[in-house]
Amino acid sequence: MRSPRARSHFDRLINALALLAGALLCVLTVLICLDVASRTLRLFAMPWTLDVTEYLLYAITFLAAPWVLREHGHIAIEIFVEQLPAGPRGALQRVTDAFGAVICTVLFVFACRVLWRSYSQNNLVHETFVFPEWYLYSLAPPVFLILALQFAKRAARPADRSRDAGPQGV
Repeated sequence: MRSPRARSHFDRLINALALLAGALLCVLTVLICLDVASRTLRLFAMPWTLDVTEYLLYAITFLAAPWVLREHGHIAIEIFVEQLPAGPRGALQRVTDAFGAVICTVLFVFACRVLWRSYSQNNLVHETFVFPEWYLYSLAPPVFLILALQFAKRAARPADRSRDAGPQGV
């Protein structure tokens, strides 16, 4: 199991993103409770709550993803993998991690293109609030880059630190 202390600047960054996601989840919970209570008691209207909730869910998902990956908290189907001997199991894990790095790199490139297109065209979001669309897209590129680096780091680990080094596995 991973020690609670961060081992590198990269781990500190991942921890900070996870803490921010947790704080936003608390804000989201309070916001929803406040909205429900205000409507139930007919105190005041908060028509902007749905929009803010959507944006917070989006941000929480992206901000927490690197931490979930590092902690092996992602969903996995292990019925096949568990049947493999340790050597092939570790090799398969490294191959899937390399594949994850490639996919996240491709997503990083496309997210950068979408962000730049939105910024250069000055697209706006017109909902309860009006703001530049690129604000929403600005979160994806750095997170996809962090995920790609995390997958690459896992794929490059020595064979003796295979899938069994993590708490959950493949």
